[in-house]
Amino acid sequence: MSVDVVQLSAAEFEEGMDFLNEVFGEHRPHNFATLLPAIYQPTDELMACNRAVRVDGVIKAIVGLFPMQWHVGDTVLKVGGIGGVSTHKSARGAGYMSLLMTHCVQVMRDEGHHLSWLGGQRQRYGYFGYEKCGTTVELNLTPDNLRHALPETDIRFQSMGPDDTESLQFAHRLHQAQPSHCERSADMFYRNLISWYHEPHLARNADGDPVAYLVANEDGGQILELVATDDEVAQEVAGAWVRQRGQGANFVMADTATGLQRRLSALAEGVQVSPSGNWQIYDWARTVEALLRLRSQMVALSDGEVVLGIEGYGTLVIRVRDSQVDCQRTQDSALVTWSPFVAMRALFGPLPPEAVVEVPREVAAINGWCPLPLGWSRQDGV
Repeated sequence: MSVDVVQLSAAEFEEGMDFLNEVFGEHRPHNFATLLPAIYQPTDELMACNRAVRVDGVIKAIVGLFPMQWHVGDTVLKVGGIGGVSTHKSARGAGYMSLLMTHCVQVMRDEGHHLSWLGGQRQRYGYFGYEKCGTTVELNLTPDNLRHALPETDIRFQSMGPDDTESLQFAHRLHQAQPSHCERSADMFYRNLISWYHEPHLARNADGDPVAYLVANEDGGQILELVATDDEVAQEVAGAWVRQRGQGANFVMADTATGLQRRLSALAEGVQVSPSGNWQIYDWARTVEALLRLRSQMVALSDGEVVLGIEGYGTLVIRVRDSQVDCQRTQDSALVTWSPFVAMRALFGPLPPEAVVEVPREVAAINGWCPLPLGWSRQDGV
Protein backbone atom coordinates (compact mmCIF):
# COMPACT_ATOMS: atom_id res chain seq x y z
CA MET A 1 0.00 0.00 0.00
CA SER A 2 1.42 3.38 -1.01
CA VAL A 3 0.63 6.48 1.07
CA ASP A 4 1.66 9.77 -0.51
CA VAL A 5 1.23 13.42 0.52
CA VAL A 6 0.70 15.49 -2.63
CA GLN A 7 -0.37 18.96 -3.73
CA LEU A 8 -3.36 18.96 -6.04
CA SER A 9 -3.41 20.63 -9.46
CA ALA A 10 -5.98 22.24 -11.74
CA ALA A 11 -6.43 18.90 -13.49
CA GLU A 12 -7.64 17.44 -10.17
CA PHE A 13 -10.18 20.20 -9.45
CA GLU A 14 -13.30 18.09 -9.99
CA GLU A 15 -11.87 15.17 -8.03
CA GLY A 16 -10.92 17.44 -5.14
CA MET A 17 -14.28 19.21 -5.06
CA ASP A 18 -16.17 15.90 -5.23
CA PHE A 19 -14.15 14.64 -2.27
CA LEU A 20 -14.73 17.75 -0.11
CA ASN A 21 -18.42 17.89 -1.00
CA GLU A 22 -18.87 14.22 -0.13
CA VAL A 23 -17.08 14.40 3.24
CA PHE A 24 -18.68 17.66 4.38
CA GLY A 25 -22.01 16.67 2.84
CA GLU A 26 -22.68 13.76 5.17
CA HIS A 27 -25.14 15.85 7.20
CA ARG A 28 -26.12 18.57 4.70
CA PRO A 29 -25.20 19.25 1.06
CA HIS A 30 -22.02 21.22 0.34
CA ASN A 31 -20.58 22.83 -2.76
CA PHE A 32 -17.15 24.24 -1.97
CA ALA A 33 -16.75 25.91 -5.37
CA THR A 34 -19.75 28.14 -4.65
CA LEU A 35 -19.29 28.35 -0.87
CA LEU A 36 -15.74 29.74 -1.10
CA PRO A 37 -15.24 30.87 -4.70
CA ALA A 38 -12.19 33.01 -3.87
CA ILE A 39 -10.05 29.99 -2.99
CA TYR A 40 -11.59 27.03 -4.82
CA GLN A 41 -10.96 27.59 -8.52
CA PRO A 42 -9.55 25.26 -11.24
CA THR A 43 -6.10 26.86 -11.35
CA ASP A 44 -2.77 25.27 -10.49
CA GLU A 45 -1.98 28.10 -8.06
CA LEU A 46 -5.14 27.70 -5.98
CA MET A 47 -5.42 23.93 -6.19
CA ALA A 48 -1.80 23.57 -5.02
CA CYS A 49 -3.00 25.03 -1.71
CA ASN A 50 -4.74 21.70 -1.11
CA ARG A 51 -2.54 18.98 0.37
CA ALA A 52 -3.96 15.48 -0.02
CA VAL A 53 -3.16 11.98 1.14
CA ARG A 54 -3.46 9.50 -1.70
CA VAL A 55 -3.59 5.82 -0.77
CA ASP A 56 -2.81 3.69 -3.81
CA GLY A 57 -3.69 6.75 -5.87
CA VAL A 58 -7.07 7.45 -4.22
CA ILE A 59 -7.66 10.64 -2.18
CA LYS A 60 -8.36 9.75 1.45
CA ALA A 61 -7.80 13.13 3.16
CA ILE A 62 -7.36 16.81 2.31
CA VAL A 63 -6.15 19.85 4.24
CA GLY A 64 -6.09 23.28 2.60
CA LEU A 65 -3.26 25.69 3.40
CA PHE A 66 -4.11 29.09 1.95
CA PRO A 67 -1.44 31.84 2.27
CA MET A 68 -2.72 35.34 3.02
CA GLN A 69 -1.11 38.75 3.41
CA TRP A 70 -2.50 40.50 6.48
CA HIS A 71 -1.82 44.25 6.65
CA VAL A 72 -1.49 45.30 10.30
CA GLY A 73 -0.72 49.00 10.24
CA ASP A 74 2.55 49.35 8.31
CA THR A 75 3.46 45.68 8.79
CA VAL A 76 2.48 42.82 6.49
CA LEU A 77 2.12 39.48 8.23
CA LYS A 78 2.14 36.22 6.32
CA VAL A 79 -0.78 34.12 7.55
CA GLY A 80 -1.50 30.50 6.73
CA GLY A 81 -5.25 29.87 6.65
CA ILE A 82 -6.18 26.23 7.24
CA GLY A 83 -9.49 25.00 5.83
CA GLY A 84 -11.26 22.08 4.22
CA VAL A 85 -9.87 19.62 6.78
CA SER A 86 -11.45 16.35 5.72
CA THR A 87 -10.96 12.58 5.89
CA HIS A 88 -13.00 10.01 4.00
CA LYS A 89 -15.18 7.93 6.31
CA SER A 90 -13.46 4.76 5.09
CA ALA A 91 -10.10 6.06 6.35
CA ARG A 92 -10.99 7.62 9.69
CA GLY A 93 -8.68 6.53 12.45
CA ALA A 94 -5.81 5.91 10.04
CA GLY A 95 -4.00 9.10 11.10
CA TYR A 96 -4.18 10.89 7.75
CA MET A 97 -5.62 14.10 9.20
CA SER A 98 -2.78 14.23 11.74
CA LEU A 99 -0.27 13.50 8.98
CA LEU A 100 -1.53 16.41 6.86
CA MET A 101 -1.91 18.88 9.74
CA THR A 102 1.63 18.14 10.95
CA HIS A 103 2.87 18.50 7.37
CA CYS A 104 1.12 21.86 6.90
CA VAL A 105 2.41 23.27 10.20
CA GLN A 106 5.95 22.34 9.17
CA VAL A 107 5.45 23.91 5.72
CA MET A 108 4.33 27.16 7.37
CA ARG A 109 7.37 27.19 9.64
CA ASP A 110 9.71 26.42 6.75
CA GLU A 111 8.16 29.07 4.48
CA GLY A 112 8.33 31.86 7.04
CA HIS A 113 4.69 32.30 7.98
CA HIS A 114 4.27 34.58 10.97
CA LEU A 115 1.08 32.92 12.20
CA SER A 116 -1.81 30.67 11.21
CA TRP A 117 -5.60 30.70 11.55
CA LEU A 118 -8.32 28.08 11.34
CA GLY A 119 -11.88 27.56 12.47
CA GLY A 120 -12.70 24.38 14.36
CA GLN A 121 -13.09 22.51 17.62
CA ARG A 122 -10.62 23.75 20.19
CA GLN A 123 -9.15 20.51 21.55
CA ARG A 124 -9.04 18.83 18.15
CA TYR A 125 -6.64 21.46 16.82
CA GLY A 126 -4.88 22.06 20.12
CA TYR A 127 -2.90 18.90 19.40
CA PHE A 128 -1.25 20.77 16.52
CA GLY A 129 -0.46 23.96 18.47
CA TYR A 130 -3.63 26.02 17.88
CA GLU A 131 -5.51 27.92 20.57
CA LYS A 132 -8.82 29.77 20.55
CA CYS A 133 -8.01 33.42 21.10
CA GLY A 134 -8.27 36.85 19.52
CA THR A 135 -11.39 38.99 19.63
CA THR A 136 -14.56 39.34 17.60
CA VAL A 137 -17.24 41.81 18.68
CA GLU A 138 -20.92 41.42 17.80
CA LEU A 139 -23.49 44.12 18.57
CA ASN A 140 -27.24 43.65 18.33
CA LEU A 141 -29.12 46.72 17.07
CA THR A 142 -32.93 46.85 16.98
CA PRO A 143 -35.51 49.32 15.63
CA ASP A 144 -36.40 50.21 19.23
CA ASN A 145 -32.78 51.17 19.93
CA LEU A 146 -32.85 53.52 16.95
CA ARG A 147 -36.23 55.04 17.69
CA HIS A 148 -34.94 56.50 20.92
CA ALA A 149 -31.43 57.47 19.91
CA LEU A 150 -30.60 57.75 16.20
CA PRO A 151 -32.33 60.02 13.67
CA GLU A 152 -33.39 58.68 10.30
CA THR A 153 -31.26 59.29 7.22
CA ASP A 154 -31.76 59.08 3.45
CA ILE A 155 -29.22 56.28 3.02
CA ARG A 156 -30.30 53.61 0.55
CA PHE A 157 -28.84 50.24 -0.37
CA GLN A 158 -28.32 48.36 -3.58
CA SER A 159 -27.03 44.85 -4.11
CA MET A 160 -23.64 44.57 -5.78
CA GLY A 161 -23.16 42.09 -8.60
CA PRO A 162 -20.02 40.89 -10.38
CA ASP A 163 -20.47 43.46 -13.18
CA ASP A 164 -20.97 46.50 -10.91
CA THR A 165 -17.45 47.68 -11.67
CA GLU A 166 -17.61 51.19 -10.18
CA SER A 167 -19.31 50.02 -6.99
CA LEU A 168 -16.81 47.21 -6.51
CA GLN A 169 -13.88 49.54 -7.14
CA PHE A 170 -15.22 51.93 -4.50
CA ALA A 171 -15.72 49.10 -2.00
CA HIS A 172 -12.28 47.69 -2.75
CA ARG A 173 -10.65 51.06 -2.05
CA LEU A 174 -12.45 51.25 1.30
CA HIS A 175 -11.37 47.75 2.21
CA GLN A 176 -7.73 48.28 1.29
CA ALA A 177 -7.57 51.58 3.23
CA GLN A 178 -8.39 49.96 6.57
CA PRO A 179 -5.51 49.91 9.08
CA SER A 180 -6.06 46.17 9.51
CA HIS A 181 -7.11 44.12 6.49
CA CYS A 182 -6.27 41.02 4.50
CA GLU A 183 -4.99 41.72 1.01
CA ARG A 184 -7.72 41.08 -1.56
CA SER A 185 -6.91 41.46 -5.22
CA ALA A 186 -9.30 43.60 -7.25
CA ASP A 187 -10.11 40.74 -9.62
CA MET A 188 -11.03 38.39 -6.75
CA PHE A 189 -12.68 40.98 -4.50
CA TYR A 190 -16.26 40.15 -5.45
CA ARG A 191 -15.61 36.48 -4.76
CA ASN A 192 -14.35 37.41 -1.29
CA LEU A 193 -17.56 39.33 -0.64
CA ILE A 194 -19.87 36.47 -1.64
CA SER A 195 -17.97 33.77 0.25
CA TRP A 196 -20.12 31.77 2.70
CA TYR A 197 -23.13 32.64 0.49
CA HIS A 198 -23.10 36.19 1.84
CA GLU A 199 -24.42 39.19 -0.08
CA PRO A 200 -22.63 42.53 -0.65
CA HIS A 201 -24.52 45.84 -0.67
CA LEU A 202 -23.49 49.38 -1.52
CA ALA A 203 -24.80 52.28 0.60
CA ARG A 204 -25.55 55.64 -1.04
CA ASN A 205 -26.40 58.96 0.61
CA ALA A 206 -29.20 61.36 -0.32
CA ASP A 207 -27.10 62.74 -3.21
CA GLY A 208 -26.58 59.27 -4.62
CA ASP A 209 -22.91 59.18 -3.68
CA PRO A 210 -21.48 55.88 -2.40
CA VAL A 211 -20.51 56.12 1.26
CA ALA A 212 -20.08 52.53 2.45
CA TYR A 213 -20.44 48.87 1.67
CA LEU A 214 -21.59 46.00 3.82
CA VAL A 215 -21.75 42.23 3.59
CA ALA A 216 -24.83 40.49 4.99
CA ASN A 217 -25.91 36.91 5.42
CA GLU A 218 -28.79 35.60 3.33
CA ASP A 219 -31.62 36.96 5.50
CA GLY A 220 -29.85 40.23 6.32
CA GLY A 221 -29.88 39.59 10.06
CA GLN A 222 -26.12 39.42 10.40
CA ILE A 223 -23.66 41.95 8.98
CA LEU A 224 -20.23 40.39 8.59
CA GLU A 225 -18.47 43.45 7.18
CA LEU A 226 -19.31 47.16 7.26
CA VAL A 227 -16.75 49.63 5.91
CA ALA A 228 -17.59 53.31 5.44
CA THR A 229 -15.89 56.59 4.63
CA ASP A 230 -15.83 57.36 8.38
CA ASP A 231 -17.24 56.07 11.66
CA GLU A 232 -20.16 58.51 11.77
CA VAL A 233 -21.28 57.36 8.33
CA ALA A 234 -20.84 53.72 9.41
CA GLN A 235 -23.20 54.31 12.33
CA GLU A 236 -25.76 55.93 10.02
CA VAL A 237 -25.46 53.00 7.61
CA ALA A 238 -26.03 50.51 10.42
CA GLY A 239 -29.12 52.41 11.53
CA ALA A 240 -30.48 52.68 7.99
CA TRP A 241 -30.02 48.95 7.44
CA VAL A 242 -31.98 48.05 10.58
CA ARG A 243 -34.75 50.56 9.84
CA GLN A 244 -35.21 49.45 6.25
CA ARG A 245 -35.10 45.82 7.29
CA GLY A 246 -37.76 46.44 9.94
CA GLN A 247 -36.12 44.19 12.49
CA GLY A 248 -32.90 43.84 14.42
CA ALA A 249 -29.52 42.87 13.03
CA ASN A 250 -26.21 41.75 14.51
CA PHE A 251 -23.10 43.64 13.42
CA VAL A 252 -19.93 41.54 13.59
CA MET A 253 -16.57 43.30 13.57
CA ALA A 254 -12.94 42.92 14.51
CA ASP A 255 -11.59 44.51 17.67
CA THR A 256 -9.90 47.21 15.58
CA ALA A 257 -13.22 48.89 14.71
CA THR A 258 -13.16 50.89 17.95
CA GLY A 259 -14.78 54.02 16.52
CA LEU A 260 -17.85 52.14 15.32
CA GLN A 261 -17.92 50.07 18.49
CA ARG A 262 -18.08 53.22 20.62
CA ARG A 263 -21.02 54.51 18.63
CA LEU A 264 -23.02 51.31 18.35
CA SER A 265 -22.33 50.08 21.90
CA ALA A 266 -24.02 53.24 23.19
CA LEU A 267 -27.19 52.20 21.33
CA ALA A 268 -27.12 48.43 20.99
CA GLU A 269 -29.39 46.09 22.89
CA GLY A 270 -26.55 43.66 23.51
CA VAL A 271 -22.86 43.06 22.95
CA GLN A 272 -21.09 39.73 22.59
CA VAL A 273 -17.31 39.28 22.64
CA SER A 274 -15.83 35.97 21.49
CA PRO A 275 -12.59 34.46 20.13
CA SER A 276 -11.81 35.29 16.50
CA GLY A 277 -10.69 31.74 15.75
CA ASN A 278 -7.99 29.19 16.43
CA TRP A 279 -4.55 30.75 16.06
CA GLN A 280 -0.95 29.60 16.17
CA ILE A 281 1.98 32.02 16.33
CA TYR A 282 5.30 31.16 14.69
CA ASP A 283 7.08 34.53 14.75
CA TRP A 284 6.11 35.93 18.13
CA ALA A 285 8.32 39.02 17.94
CA ARG A 286 7.00 40.20 14.58
CA THR A 287 3.36 39.39 15.40
CA VAL A 288 3.30 40.96 18.86
CA GLU A 289 5.12 44.08 17.66
CA ALA A 290 2.72 44.60 14.74
CA LEU A 291 -0.40 44.16 16.85
CA LEU A 292 0.90 46.27 19.74
CA ARG A 293 1.80 49.07 17.34
CA LEU A 294 -1.70 48.89 15.88
CA ARG A 295 -3.18 49.02 19.36
CA SER A 296 -1.03 52.07 20.16
CA GLN A 297 -2.79 53.82 17.27
CA MET A 298 -6.17 52.91 18.77
CA VAL A 299 -5.57 53.85 22.43
CA ALA A 300 -2.92 55.56 24.54
CA LEU A 301 -0.55 52.99 26.05
CA SER A 302 1.43 53.48 29.25
CA ASP A 303 5.21 53.21 29.05
CA GLY A 304 6.74 49.96 30.20
CA GLU A 305 9.01 47.02 29.49
CA VAL A 306 8.21 43.32 29.73
CA VAL A 307 10.61 40.40 29.40
CA LEU A 308 8.46 37.35 28.68
CA GLY A 309 9.47 33.77 27.98
CA ILE A 310 7.40 31.53 25.70
CA GLU A 311 8.04 27.81 25.92
CA GLY A 312 9.47 26.37 22.72
CA TYR A 313 10.21 29.82 21.27
CA GLY A 314 12.44 31.82 23.58
CA THR A 315 12.27 35.21 25.25
CA LEU A 316 10.65 38.46 24.10
CA VAL A 317 11.47 41.93 25.34
CA ILE A 318 8.48 44.19 24.70
CA ARG A 319 8.83 47.96 25.17
CA VAL A 320 6.51 50.94 24.95
CA ARG A 321 8.21 54.32 25.32
CA ASP A 322 6.66 57.67 24.34
CA SER A 323 4.11 55.87 22.11
CA GLN A 324 6.91 53.99 20.33
CA VAL A 325 6.60 50.20 20.33
CA ASP A 326 9.40 47.68 20.03
CA CYS A 327 9.40 43.90 20.40
CA GLN A 328 12.51 41.79 19.96
CA ARG A 329 13.64 38.26 20.58
CA THR A 330 16.42 38.28 23.17
CA GLN A 331 18.90 35.99 24.87
CA ASP A 332 18.13 37.63 28.23
CA SER A 333 16.57 35.52 30.97
CA ALA A 334 12.79 35.74 31.13
CA LEU A 335 11.14 37.14 34.23
CA VAL A 336 8.07 35.02 33.52
CA THR A 337 7.62 32.07 31.16
CA TRP A 338 4.27 30.91 29.76
CA SER A 339 3.23 28.09 27.48
CA PRO A 340 2.25 29.22 23.95
CA PHE A 341 -1.39 28.48 24.80
CA VAL A 342 -1.39 30.71 27.89
CA ALA A 343 0.59 33.39 26.05
CA MET A 344 -1.88 33.45 23.15
CA ARG A 345 -4.88 33.83 25.45
CA ALA A 346 -3.18 36.35 27.74
CA LEU A 347 -1.82 38.56 24.95
CA PHE A 348 -4.65 38.25 22.41
CA GLY A 349 -7.80 37.74 24.48
CA PRO A 350 -10.71 37.85 24.29
CA LEU A 351 -10.46 37.92 28.09
CA PRO A 352 -8.10 40.36 29.81
CA PRO A 353 -4.76 38.83 30.85
CA GLU A 354 -5.67 38.66 34.54
CA ALA A 355 -8.65 36.42 33.67
CA VAL A 356 -6.31 33.98 31.92
CA VAL A 357 -3.34 33.71 34.25
CA GLU A 358 -1.92 35.34 37.35
CA VAL A 359 0.15 38.22 35.99
CA PRO A 360 3.22 38.91 38.17
CA ARG A 361 4.26 42.46 38.94
CA GLU A 362 7.32 42.06 36.69
CA VAL A 363 5.12 41.87 33.59
CA ALA A 364 2.16 43.91 34.88
CA ALA A 365 2.36 46.33 31.93
CA ILE A 366 0.66 43.59 29.89
CA ASN A 367 -2.55 44.27 31.81
CA GLY A 368 -2.76 47.74 30.24
CA TRP A 369 -1.60 46.75 26.75
CA CYS A 370 -3.71 43.68 26.12
CA PRO A 371 -5.75 42.09 24.63
CA LEU A 372 -4.00 42.88 21.35
CA PRO A 373 -6.29 43.18 18.28
CA LEU A 374 -5.92 39.70 16.77
CA GLY A 375 -8.91 39.24 14.48
CA TRP A 376 -10.29 39.86 11.01
CA SER A 377 -13.40 39.69 8.86
CA ARG A 378 -15.40 36.50 8.47
CA GLN A 379 -14.99 36.99 4.71
CA ASP A 380 -11.30 36.17 5.07
CA GLY A 381 -11.99 32.84 6.77
CA VAL A 382 -11.22 29.68 4.80
